[in-house]
Amino acid sequence: MDRILKVIDTFTTDRLVKSIVNSLNENQEKSKDWLIEKSKQYFTFFKNPSVVVAAGWYGHLASKMKEYTKGEVVSFDKDPMCKKVGHKLYRGKDIIFTDADIKYYDVKRFDIVICTSCEHLGQYLIDEFLKRRKKGSLVILQSNNYFSINEHINCHNNVVEFEKTLKLEKILYRGTLKLDKFERYMVIGI
Repeated sequence: MDRILKVIDTFTTDRLVKSIVNSLNENQEKSKDWLIEKSKQYFTFFKNPSVVVAAGWYGHLASKMKEYTKGEVVSFDKDPMCKKVGHKLYRGKDIIFTDADIKYYDVKRFDIVICTSCEHLGQYLIDEFLKRRKKGSLVILQSNNYFSINEHINCHNNVVEFEKTLKLEKILYRGTLKLDKFERYMVIGI
């Protein structure tokens, strides 16, 4: 992916183009596939679950989740370009894209609540977001130990440390995915 981004740099400095390409990089793909692999057994808790992907970027994970439910799948991000790009990338996938801030987004109607960007969010914001979910909803959260990126304000040293920051009633799964420059952590719970 670094090579692809370097090639893109020779043609354009457009940050949006690089961001779209980066949203589909190998680490993103591995992280999303890992989430599906480890969590799909819990989707059966609900008949056609409604799913929300918070800070969902351009909707790559939402498009994958649509394969597991006929229920509503929403991807939201505070950047309005994510909605515009998502509509074009995943046209016909029946995903609802919206631009919204996680600080205010109401998640009470969703059976499955996902955020794979916890490293970008302050802990208080994560806590407040999760307080607004409906009781019994499945929660799938990811973070990492990639401290060297400025936008990563809430990294953790390991999955146990990450899990301890979450206020979930029951943990169904915790795990670590080793990637080339960092580890990704995932906690699935209720």
